[in-house]
Amino acid sequence: MLITLKIIPNIFTLLNLFCGCISIIFLQYKNFNHSAVFTLFSIIFDLLDGLFSRLIKNKNPFGKELDSLADMVSFGLVPSIIVFILLKKITPIPFIEYSAFFISIISAWRLAKFNITPNNNYVVGLTTPVNALFFSSLSVIITNHAIFFSNKKIIYFITMLFMIFFSCYFLISKITMFSLNFENFSWKKNKMRYFFLLISTFLLLTLHVIALPCIIVFYIITSIYFHKKLKQKNSY
Repeated sequence: MLITLKIIPNIFTLLNLFCGCISIIFLQYKNFNHSAVFTLFSIIFDLLDGLFSRLIKNKNPFGKELDSLADMVSFGLVPSIIVFILLKKITPIPFIEYSAFFISIISAWRLAKFNITPNNNYVVGLTTPVNALFFSSLSVIITNHAIFFSNKKIIYFITMLFMIFFSCYFLISKITMFSLNFENFSWKKNKMRYFFLLISTFLLLTLHVIALPCIIVFYIITSIYFHKKLKQKNSY
């Protein structure tokens, strides 16, 4: 029975990988909507993998390696392909669209570093699933909604390059990202979490899919503030 339970997190990991592969297939046909749906499934299975591992207290090195390999496909390769396709149709500079694969390279670096880093109660740098969700939701917005820079090729091109740079930077940054895990429900200890969830819920209800990249940017800004407060606290 115990052996069967230990297999379940790995099954979730493999489902994460499967959905990542399907997402890539849809990207080949430039079907960003369906690709985003399967990326969302990958994130759900990745969360279930971690949740179930904690529930059964499974610290299996094999599972950790398998999880990183799956994440590399679902959350490392997928965002790079998205940015590659979005850049390719508007780039004024030949071959510059291949810079999108810096996201994959830095994601691999982050995942390898995670495998040899002791587990902490906090996250350092932007996680690969959050990064993938940002670009997946952005691709849906760009292809389905009229946004202010989509018809201005130079602005669009420069914005995409900046997004590649900041994505790579935050993936391996030493910024402590605040956790959404509630140890208790007291207002005093969870003010930032409640504030973040309240703003995020409001954005989702008003902006729908457009809210997703906004929430992620808001999460990064909130985490930078949290990081500064943590440094000040530790310096006393």
